[in-house]
Amino acid sequence: MKSTSRKVVVVGTGFVGTSIAYSMINQGLINELVLIDVNRDKAEGEALDLLDGMSWGQENIKVWAGEYSECKDADIVVITAGINQKPGQTRLELIDVNAEIMASVTKQVMASGFDGVLVIASNPVDVLTYQAWRVSGLSANRVVGTGTTLDTTRLRKEVAAKLAIDPRNIHGYIIGEHGDSEVAVWSHTTIGGQPIVELIKQKDRLTVADLAVLSERVKMPPMKSSIENKQLFTG
Repeated sequence: MKSTSRKVVVVGTGFVGTSIAYSMINQGLINELVLIDVNRDKAEGEALDLLDGMSWGQENIKVWAGEYSECKDADIVVITAGINQKPGQTRLELIDVNAEIMASVTKQVMASGFDGVLVIASNPVDVLTYQAWRVSGLSANRVVGTGTTLDTTRLRKEVAAKLAIDPRNIHGYIIGEHGDSEVAVWSHTTIGGQPIVELIKQKDRLTVADLAVLSERVKMPPMKSSIENKQLFTG
């Protein structure tokens, strides 16, 4: 990042976008935050809500609802825009519409003269990260997708809940795409340093059948589809 500024633009103020904005402010990672949304009133409302809590933050951060032209001097642009997954729909079924949205957003970001890093958090994230890279013309190391980071976090949470232990003691990963074909690498998953397969051999609160259930819960957490269906498109 530039030494004189830590500016981030978040495109899309739905659940994901606002959570990212809150997290960056809460951790004091930035000093300028711009929110962009197709619904300008929504972006302005979220900006005001974030500013309301600024007096309790680590430092004074400028937050406002802006336009794509303000991406020009940003260090990072986070894109979360797109339509949401509906019950019974796979993430890959979102490709046609969301690929068009991603292309449109990326073109507007780049038209500003943006020369930073793009972070993609829209579904299907792997395909849309490629779309953003292709449209932006940026080098591959400057277009980053969230990949299976969320899935890995869910995996650790689910295993920890099953065993009633601290999730920070779980070390394991989900690989592949962020979607129905993702894979839990159980052979490299450990519980407090002990391979999870050893717990199964010892019949210590886990079975092979449990692993299949946990994998499925990571792909589609309970109630996730109904919650996502309530979120309107913002981008």
